[in-house]
Amino acid sequence: MGPGEDRGELVTVVVITYNSSKYVRETLESIKAQTWENLELIVSDDCSPDDTVDICRSWIDENQGRFARFQVITVEKNTGISGNCNRGLYAAKGKRVKIIAGDDLLEPGCIERYLVFARSDPSIRYVSCKVTMFNDGGSSFQPLAVPDHFFAAGADRQLKYLLTKGNFIVGASIFLDVELTKKLGGFDERFPMIDDYPLFIRIYDAGYRFHLLDEPLVRYRIHGDNISLSGNRSFEESSGRYYDEVIPGLLLKHRMYLQYWHARVVILKKRFPKDGGILNRIVRTGLSLLSPVYYYTNLLKLSGVDCSQRI
Repeated sequence: MGPGEDRGELVTVVVITYNSSKYVRETLESIKAQTWENLELIVSDDCSPDDTVDICRSWIDENQGRFARFQVITVEKNTGISGNCNRGLYAAKGKRVKIIAGDDLLEPGCIERYLVFARSDPSIRYVSCKVTMFNDGGSSFQPLAVPDHFFAAGADRQLKYLLTKGNFIVGASIFLDVELTKKLGGFDERFPMIDDYPLFIRIYDAGYRFHLLDEPLVRYRIHGDNISLSGNRSFEESSGRYYDEVIPGLLLKHRMYLQYWHARVVILKKRFPKDGGILNRIVRTGLSLLSPVYYYTNLLKLSGVDCSQRI
């Protein structure tokens, strides 16, 4: 298309990076290869000590003609994943945004398929797709998706599922409405190393929901530095604080009183680590017996009910 020609809706792709020099060129190439023409590219880097930023700037200099707009955002102090995502989100000029980590890949038709799906119904503000996992050895694994019974339920039931069972929406899969996400407060920077779960809870708590695009459109790279898969202490700290400080209040708000009781028991059990000896184990067992969810779940299991299918 020539200058000034209408290339369709502007979509923003935000690449969040931190020490991503080994993989980020491949990520950028997957964005360049998108079948959707009108793209804004934003790279948001979280104070990488390696040469990630130099690599990104050099690549953009070579490929800037591919994009309607482009920007590299850097900071002088590390803020974590949530802050990094927010910098990209609030800089976005597109109506919708795809955020991708600097080691993952988009399938060539990813953005176009997202748009076609989102435009099929005005109520669709948030989309989740299937994700294919792969590793540096060249192996790929079956696409991941949230269990079918999750998306078959209404938004209220989905929220209860997220509050009680944790996050089952793959963060790499999401496609966001920019202005609505800003209105909801974006990513919660109080918990710097968990970007997706608090945002998902905000979306559902506000009465919105994710819709499933049942196609594998994103490739999630498995390697030793994946934050959520590597036992990262900062990730565990952010996750633990979110559960302790936010989840109980939401359970009360949505009148999930038994689940609130259970959450308080879980928080209390954290004071007695499993590796703290026989006394700690005895106390933990006793605390478990105080939770009504313990009896309810075990009753269902004795009745032969598949608890994983209950929302």
